[in-house]
Amino acid sequence: MSGIKKVGMGGYGRKEEAGILDEGQLELSMKQLNLLHIKCRELRTTIQRMLESMPSNATPEELYQSFVKAVATARSQIKDFNSLYSSEDSKKALDQAKKSRDADPKGIKTWKAKDHPDWLDHGQ
Repeated sequence: MSGIKKVGMGGYGRKEEAGILDEGQLELSMKQLNLLHIKCRELRTTIQRMLESMPSNATPEELYQSFVKAVATARSQIKDFNSLYSSEDSKKALDQAKKSRDADPKGIKTWKAKDHPDWLDHGQ
């Protein structure tokens, strides 16, 4: 043996009913969760961006057209987030994270947004 000790990763390295997750699978799951987080953060400013896109001195018709376009963009972003969140990859990553936390919590508590009202204000 090389003398290198493998450190556990919160249950990810353990044999599960569905198989063993290797480092590559873990990295893919982390990328999927990161993308989901980014899309969620983008939704935070959806209404603000809709309002900012409205021309200040426009005719009612121009204002209406601008609003329709902004609503369509917002709807597309929400649809993208929903499809990403509902994807099989996201479900697998979130399910694996829950299994890992349940199997070996190591003091990890369930995170609640209400306990951290400024969570979206942190830099990426």
